[in-house]
Parts: sequence; C-alpha cells; structure tokens
Amino acid sequence: MKKVMISLVMCLMTLISNAQVMTSASVNHLIDSAIRDGEAGFVRNTYRDAHGEITMMEVYREQVKHKGDSIRKPIFRYEYQYAADGMLTSRTKFVWRKSQWRCIGRFDYSLENGIYTVSYSRWNKSKASFGQPVGQISYTLLPDESIASVSYYSRHRHGDALTLEWQALVDSHSDHMNYYITQK
Repeated sequence: MKKVMISLVMCLMTLISNAQVMTSASVNHLIDSAIRDGEAGFVRNTYRDAHGEITMMEVYREQVKHKGDSIRKPIFRYEYQYAADGMLTSRTKFVWRKSQWRCIGRFDYSLENGIYTVSYSRWNKSKASFGQPVGQISYTLLPDESIASVSYYSRHRHGDALTLEWQALVDSHSDHMNYYITQK
C-alpha cells in the first residue's frame, strides 16, 4: 500500500506541475530552480557537458560548526543520460556510504507511440547490474502532448510480470480529474 501511495503522489505531482517528456532543457530548469531556491542546509554541485546539459549533480548537507565553520557531507549523486534529440533516457541515483558513492537504482525514460514510460530498477550489488524494473508509470499523451491517462505497474516478486496497480484518466476539459482505480 505504501508503494502505491508513493507512486500516486509522484503521479499527482507530475500532473500538477504539467511535467511532460523530460528533456535536457527541463532537467536543467528543474535543477537550476532547485539550486536557486535551495533548501537551507543543502548544497548542490552540477556538472555539465560541452552542450550545457547537466550530466551529474551531487547533493551535500552543509553542517555549521560552533565557530561558524561549516563542513559539507555528501548525500546523493545523480547521473543523467540523454538521447541525441535531448530527451532524458536515464537518471541513476547514488548514495554516500562508507566514504564512497554506491549505486542504488536507476530511472529509465522512453517515449514510444505516444506513451511516455518511466521505470525504476534497483542496483544488484552481487551481480553488478540493474535488476528488472520494480515499478513503472506510463503516461498516454495526446497529440498536443497533454496527458490523457496515467497507469502505474509494479512487480511483487522477482520474475513476476509487471502488474497494473491503478490507472487514472485525466479529464482536461474540467476543473477536476476522474480517477479509476483498478482492483486486484
């Protein structure tokens, strides 16, 4: 249930913010906004390629010591990859543990036949590779790239197929949205 609620919140945040297909421009805008409007106590460093696209971001917690000195403790690192047309294809997340960056998972993004898909796979340390996606959100886009519907799928056990957990139809012609939750 917790996983479904988290995915529902992620989906609703996406709908509210009118986020569509993620591109290098939207990643740059979101990260630059986060840096500019930064939360107190956090510092973000970004690394860009020759085209100005953000390829990596590191997040640090800034701790102020009693004499006004501060230290920065690493927390997260994100690595971004893009297709030739600028569409975001993956975002890999690392956490700082035992004085080194450790990969924990990756979001993969794809757009095919008007369906924008975001899937999440965990890093398998023993196999040194990403496992099968454990969750996936699919956005069906209309010709104007607005969202027609959102579907959430999850995998309950390794080897199982992704199962539809819920689907939301987006009614853009009214001030409210109708949600149709699938029942298991």
